[in-house]
Amino acid sequence: MATLVLSAVGTAFGGPIGGAIGAIIGQQVDQNILFKPKGREGPRLQELAVQTSSYGSQISRIFGRMRVAGTVIWATDLKETRSREGGGKGRPSTTIYSYSACFAVALSSRRIKAIGRIWADGKIFRGAAGDFKTETGFAFYPGGEDQSVDGLMASAEAGGGTPAYRGLALAVFEDMDLTEYGNRIPSLTFEVIGDDGSVAIADIIADISGQRIAMAASHTVAGFAAGGEDRLAALRPLVDAVPLSFSADPENYDRIEAEVRPNADAATAMTIDTDFVRAVGQQAIDSPELHSASPSAVPKQMSVRYYDPARDYQSGIQSAFRPGTGRAAITRDFPAALSADDARALALTGLWSVYGERTTLQVSVPLGSQRYRPAMLARFDIFGGLWRVRGCQTGSGIAQLSLARASAAKSMIRVESEQGRNIADPDLPAGPTRLVLVDLPFALEAPTTPSPLMRLYAAAAGAEGWRNAQLFGSGAGDAPGEYIGQIAAPTIMGTVSGTLGSASPALIDRFNHVDIELQHAGMALHLADDSQLLAGRNLAVIGQEIIQFSAASPLEDGRYRLSKLLRGLGGTEIEISRHRAAEDFVLLDAGSMLEIGLSLYTPFSPARVFALGRDDSMPVPAEITAPGRALLPWSPVHGSWRFRDDGDLEIGWTRRSRAGTVWQDNVEVPLAEESEKYRIALSASGAPETAIVAETSVPNFIFPEGQIEPLASNHITADIRQVGAHGLSDPLTLHIET
Repeated sequence: MATLVLSAVGTAFGGPIGGAIGAIIGQQVDQNILFKPKGREGPRLQELAVQTSSYGSQISRIFGRMRVAGTVIWATDLKETRSREGGGKGRPSTTIYSYSACFAVALSSRRIKAIGRIWADGKIFRGAAGDFKTETGFAFYPGGEDQSVDGLMASAEAGGGTPAYRGLALAVFEDMDLTEYGNRIPSLTFEVIGDDGSVAIADIIADISGQRIAMAASHTVAGFAAGGEDRLAALRPLVDAVPLSFSADPENYDRIEAEVRPNADAATAMTIDTDFVRAVGQQAIDSPELHSASPSAVPKQMSVRYYDPARDYQSGIQSAFRPGTGRAAITRDFPAALSADDARALALTGLWSVYGERTTLQVSVPLGSQRYRPAMLARFDIFGGLWRVRGCQTGSGIAQLSLARASAAKSMIRVESEQGRNIADPDLPAGPTRLVLVDLPFALEAPTTPSPLMRLYAAAAGAEGWRNAQLFGSGAGDAPGEYIGQIAAPTIMGTVSGTLGSASPALIDRFNHVDIELQHAGMALHLADDSQLLAGRNLAVIGQEIIQFSAASPLEDGRYRLSKLLRGLGGTEIEISRHRAAEDFVLLDAGSMLEIGLSLYTPFSPARVFALGRDDSMPVPAEITAPGRALLPWSPVHGSWRFRDDGDLEIGWTRRSRAGTVWQDNVEVPLAEESEKYRIALSASGAPETAIVAETSVPNFIFPEGQIEPLASNHITADIRQVGAHGLSDPLTLHIET
């Protein structure tokens, strides 16, 4: 069932500016009067990191390029999908549950151009190239007035009707895979592109005010999120952060003019006659009043909180300080995307503006033909320095001026600032999937426990952005068939440069080394000391041989040199001499490799599977010739032979067990087979057709002299194999000199 979140979706501020800004008509005032802050400073910067859904939520108007969380306005119940893994041949199957969801997120109450990157729980979900890192359907609606109804929502809400949400930018997700997010809808944040390039503060103010405030283009920001209970609240962060002055438009009293206060340039200052008005008719007017507050009454620190595009729009703070005493610091929240240098400039400008404007002047002068407007600079013969007009009220032939001392420090001060380090989730392509099948003699999670079942694992990786892949069995016509499961993470793998040389499996191989070129430079291999090797660290497969390595020396470009090797582990010593060039290297990791169920292949018969990753246009196949190593006994070791005094040939050996190589409590290792049995093939070297085959249930055998006499030559070859329920072990080969 779908849920339509019938929130009060609309603009971030409804209704005209009305009396709040209309009061400026008939007077001329500075921002410190029109937008005089409330008694207490409160945070206004919204943390755009948490996605919400609530009735009556405000939807911000987005300008430029911003990162926003948005509001969920529609969602379906989670969709559950079941799949079976394993099973067959006496082994129970496992039912795997996965979940997906369909939902829509409102992003802006102003029409936008596009959506860039998307983050899910802080990690890249959609890259800058538009590629999704997790499987999902996606539709984008920019918020135009001709916007059509989304087909997915319309089909889910067929009985109740579905609005088109015109004037509201939407992102709609269909069957988003929730596996990576704990089977819940993650917290999504969106890079919303409202305009091409930077946006002028003048355009933002005009839009918020319903075109009632006009301003010449000057300062720009990378992005801005306008919100609040009314237009005045939406404008307040702008006029708090940028030094603006407002006045009535003399040509159109329904409009307001705004301008950035200029530098205190003496050449632009107007000299005002000091013949001040003292009375109007019978009413006395206060004499000029000069007031200067103590420096301790103004803040000594000002901070600006903002969003930093260089750090993926994370919230940042830049502070400015002045020497001397002062009251508590002021923090201004500016919901804009701008550089650290620009934020620091706003903080410095605001700090020194407040400091300079602690000195004020009130005078009354004849009106005459002079027009007095906020932001004008003035000078007086009896008051030193420059003064800036903050407010002007006219009537009865006089102009009552409110002025504040001006200085060059009130201009936008440019400084270099440290923005901090960005720890961002990399936006990397997944690339094609590389799939390798590994046939092991043990279970990855229990390498010292006998395995009565085959152990076939799939390992996969890709480029640095590769995360996971779906695995399928082989179907009709050698096409992908039954779904097996998901390879949840990349396995560290690579390719061998050259060929690994031969060595004894009974000794630590300090002579050979092998160079590995890993799948990508982001992968790494690490050292392991003796205790870590005993604990199973750095267990890997090269070709068909299982090894451990102690030393891993980085070379360059994702290449490592492995040395101090343990060879032929898990009964794979026969593979030591079978290496060839450019073999696969796979670091054995239970957390990233997926075991393939027995129902999907037959012991000792070719098996083929397919993987499908995010960037794969077609399923990627991998094949193994004869899986089933875990079912076979390990070859005997420590072979010996001697000719007895009577001429008979006595051969002996030591058995090994699939139960592992750990000798616990000085007791015999369990057999791990249904019965103990061996097969010995005795042949003249180079002539296997002459073989004499014998079987025994004990680890030795005596061939009578008469039986071996037909094989008399320079030497005889003896192949000793342990017999198991599913086949023979690899041979222990002895060369017997006659």
